[in-house]
Amino acid sequence: MATLYRKEGSPYYWIRFQYKGKRYRESTNTANEKKAKTILNQRVNEIKGSGSYNDLFERLLTSISKLPPKHQDKIRKDLSIKLMEGSSEKLLLKDAWNAWLKNPKKRNPSEVTLQGYKTHWNRFLNWIEKEPVKYLHEITPKLTEEYAADLWHSGIAPRTYNGHTKTLALIFNTLKVQAGLLKNVWVEIPSLEKDTKSKRMFTPDELTKICSASAGKMRYWIAIGLYTGLRMGDVVTMKWSEIDFDQRIIEKAPLKTIRKGKKVRFPLHPVLMGMLKQLKTESNSSNEYLFPEDAELYFQNRSEISKRIQKFFRNVGIKTTRKSNDGHRQRTVCEVGFHSLRHSFVSLCAANNVPQVAIMDLVGHGSPAMTEIYMHIGNEAKGKAIAALPDYEFGE
Repeated sequence: MATLYRKEGSPYYWIRFQYKGKRYRESTNTANEKKAKTILNQRVNEIKGSGSYNDLFERLLTSISKLPPKHQDKIRKDLSIKLMEGSSEKLLLKDAWNAWLKNPKKRNPSEVTLQGYKTHWNRFLNWIEKEPVKYLHEITPKLTEEYAADLWHSGIAPRTYNGHTKTLALIFNTLKVQAGLLKNVWVEIPSLEKDTKSKRMFTPDELTKICSASAGKMRYWIAIGLYTGLRMGDVVTMKWSEIDFDQRIIEKAPLKTIRKGKKVRFPLHPVLMGMLKQLKTESNSSNEYLFPEDAELYFQNRSEISKRIQKFFRNVGIKTTRKSNDGHRQRTVCEVGFHSLRHSFVSLCAANNVPQVAIMDLVGHGSPAMTEIYMHIGNEAKGKAIAALPDYEFGE
């Protein structure tokens, strides 16, 4: 029979009982008789195997709380790992990327988006190697905070930081069931306020200088960007099937919104029309891309394409960066890039009285309602608007 008694020299109640030939004698660590009786009953039920898992868990938490504070977190982490090792749902960190690729819940991101996700994931994997963890469920909130701090102090911009942490949150959320995750540890990482200052457009003098100095493939990239407003990735990865010389149009689904299936249609400016026909004559007709080698490079490492373009702008005497102090660090911000051609396209359209809804439709910013309004204006009006843009002279 279990008994509760006072032990000489101790301020606490003690319990004493015997079960299956084994004697148990231990302190309740309380001087309150009512609490001591509750602890006695819980302990007896625990030893006899009739205690609930909640009772066991409460006893475990109480035991841990009595340890030195510096040891408590380690014990909790070790125990959580042991608990999850008994679960059939767990996933090795080294297998997580391939598991995510095969998971239909990831939907259908573009090749460019996938490359960005993989870059973010690989950085995290390289960082986590120093930690004694192997499985996704072993990534704790403390580890995510430490990684986020490391990422931020690497000197990246807020926009890049936000994209990186959101990628990790997306991957963990997709693999939540497969990896046996109780919660997504990345959702508690807050986003940072972005530096929203966008790239500026080129001045008329700069555009003249850029076009006349361009040569080789660069002249085609500049011409397409200037006369369509397409983004760098859409220009470099353009396919011949997206150009209709008979109807004098380019029709393309931009990479940024390709999942939505929305295409944008651009009437061909006479200057661009002539240049593309020349490129077609000089190109290998069997390849689907206008710039096959550059398209392949873009899908693998788009930063290399950006570096080429930035170098070209600097070589013609255009300052491409500015200094910014955002409280994080003094850093160099790119204010001129290929996207500046997009801004210049919009500015040239506006200067030539192209209706605003037409401009929004051409650059893919229009809402469905605005697009429907502009459809009544017709493709002929679009063609006249684009044809009214200035004729720039390009290099050879």
